[in-house]
Amino acid sequence: MRTVASQCWSSLLLLLLALLVGSAHAAPLRLERLDRQGAQPDEVLAGAYDREFRKVEGTSIVIPRPAPQWWRVVLGDLPADRALPQLVLSPPNQKRLEVWQPGERAPASRTAFGPESELLHSARALVVPLNAGLKPGDVLYLRITSPNLIGSELSVEPMATVHAGDVQYARFRASVLVALFIVALISFGYFAALREHGYAYLGITLLAQLANLMIEGGEIRVFPALAEFAMDRRTNIVINTAAVLTGIRFLMFFLQLQVQQPRVAQLLNVCSTLLGGLLLVSVIHVTTFSAYFGNTVMLIAFGGIAVAIVRALRRRQLDAMYLLLAWAPVMVVLVAMVGGYQNWWAMPGWAIDGFPIGLATSGLGLMLGLTARLEQLRVDRDAAQRRWTYDKLTGVITRDAVEDMLRINIEKAHAAGSPLSVVFVDIDHFKSINDLYGHSAGDEALRIVALRIRNWLPTGHLVARYGGDEMLLVLIGLNQSEALVLAGALRETVSRNPLAIDGATVPLGLSMGVADLRPGDSSETLLRRADEALYRSKAAGRARVTGYGGGQDIEGVGQLDL
Repeated sequence: MRTVASQCWSSLLLLLLALLVGSAHAAPLRLERLDRQGAQPDEVLAGAYDREFRKVEGTSIVIPRPAPQWWRVVLGDLPADRALPQLVLSPPNQKRLEVWQPGERAPASRTAFGPESELLHSARALVVPLNAGLKPGDVLYLRITSPNLIGSELSVEPMATVHAGDVQYARFRASVLVALFIVALISFGYFAALREHGYAYLGITLLAQLANLMIEGGEIRVFPALAEFAMDRRTNIVINTAAVLTGIRFLMFFLQLQVQQPRVAQLLNVCSTLLGGLLLVSVIHVTTFSAYFGNTVMLIAFGGIAVAIVRALRRRQLDAMYLLLAWAPVMVVLVAMVGGYQNWWAMPGWAIDGFPIGLATSGLGLMLGLTARLEQLRVDRDAAQRRWTYDKLTGVITRDAVEDMLRINIEKAHAAGSPLSVVFVDIDHFKSINDLYGHSAGDEALRIVALRIRNWLPTGHLVARYGGDEMLLVLIGLNQSEALVLAGALRETVSRNPLAIDGATVPLGLSMGVADLRPGDSSETLLRRADEALYRSKAAGRARVTGYGGGQDIEGVGQLDL
């Protein structure tokens, strides 16, 4: 992802350099506008309205109304004919360009899409080759139709400059589109691994925006069937609505709004429902109201998300910081573009090129945020796993964990025909320790016994707290006779050193029950026999080790007397 991101930025710099180079090679021209509506080509070409053309400062073309508007271009110094001068209108921004050159009665027509588009150049500009022999002072007549207030720049450039701009544009667009595609794939990978719908929402959002960028940027033109599909007005509304809808759902997931900010979540749920309805209706039919309605709902949703981000930042929610850095620039660009397309204000020049850059960088930024969240989830999972595996008081294995481990080791022992034994360990008169010295003393007794057993027990065996003052040893590779010897030595070691509490000496005694694995045994059967052996140790006076089966008692030395 880092390589793709660096390619995006390098391509952007190259594109800006190409634009500067292009402007440096652009020939000067004078631009004039005819405000009369409904003028016919024959009348304009015959000079009937020449006096009504008004000079325009600069070379920017903005169409204030959806009706066609006439422009007159007075050529200045031109590149030599061998440089193949081209008339360039960039960016197209959904405009239709018709050009009448001197002596021609039929125009050359250009659009970014449809039958009047051409694949010779990228969709960054509408390009018309100028006829050979043109000289300074010659006049071109242009008729331009635009559905929005987005401006375009008119220039005359050599073919080499046009091609250089096309190449840089293609590199820039490829870097952005590839970055979006990779981030979308990673999002779906997270969804497949974690089954979190939020990642699927992000992937769908990025793919929808990818499709939208390919339509608006012209890459879809190389696929004739898809290009025809892209020309359908419903396509733009359906894709953009789907992108906004899934984007809202992802942002709700990312900020955990259902839990953290339920009121904002309710607002966004309403917006999602409205956009879902618009999506279904737009598949069948769209009107001029469709885009207005969808954009209005989107702006309301973005307002709610902005409020949610501010609140989350106040709560020091780390996810909100990632979201602010990654998604806020895209929101600003989208709001600027929506207003431009709805003719609420003039489209800012930076919005068109800023949108794909913002999408790619925001996608990468959100992936960093998701990666940080996954890392936190891993830390939380490891902590939960540790809590499940190890007893907080004693530090030895918990009952649930040791039962799983015992089942696994029993399966291995049955398969290999190797011995395995278990030992139940009970601290004698533990209730009396609690009653006489307090529960803190009882806890300390448990910790000391667990520590002594764990330090004394050879590596490879398991020790767990099974419940209350009861512990369980799993002796792997030992039969019952060997386990009895080990348990007896362990009992002597632990009991030899009494516990010192508040200046008082508290003797520790252990009762143990031992059982070994027999053919066909389950963990439940084995533990039941060891428990019966422990019961016999207690019934026989405590402070002893008893093996299951009778005649194998190892009596302790000295009884614990409190």
